[in-house]
Amino acid sequence: MCGRYTLTNKNDIKRKFNVDIEPNFNICPTSKVLVYTNHPQWMEWNYSPRWAKKPMNLINARYETIDEKPSFKHMKRCVFIMDGWYEWKRYFNWNKRENVKDPYYHHMNSEIIYVAGLYDESKCVCVTKKSVLPISEIHNRQPLLIEESQIDKWTRGDFILKDFLSKDIQIHKVSTHVNSPKNNDASCIKPI
Repeated sequence: MCGRYTLTNKNDIKRKFNVDIEPNFNICPTSKVLVYTNHPQWMEWNYSPRWAKKPMNLINARYETIDEKPSFKHMKRCVFIMDGWYEWKRYFNWNKRENVKDPYYHHMNSEIIYVAGLYDESKCVCVTKKSVLPISEIHNRQPLLIEESQIDKWTRGDFILKDFLSKDIQIHKVSTHVNSPKNNDASCIKPI
């Protein structure tokens, strides 16, 4: 899945996209996020199809079904720009007799990560796929990672059949400080 992420590498973003950003260590759904269509632009990370009677507040779309689901069938392609994302590992703590979820940060040492996305007008969703090792040890879904050379292919509507990047993702546990959207500082990504 993908429910929170970071965009902190302001120098690379300026160099690659000529966009000034404020480092953000806790990007949440409904935030304005930087995506690439055929140019960089800001969109709201949250989507409800026009036909929905009540807001659906979708933030992710499954890669396997984006052409089948009525919610996503007619959306255009974009690419989320990030440098890491958070995922929560859920398990039952037998000592405390309770369900627990611990946050983990997934990254490539501050390198820019490109993630497949879909958009309609000014709202967007992140595309996810079945996770692979080492990511699958934390969660069964992950963002669909795209190499920089695949961006134009994805935005044109082609499918990405190979995932060459997931094996390079580094993961470390972080504190529950990240659980609150109000917390937006470097301690969100600090290993514990």
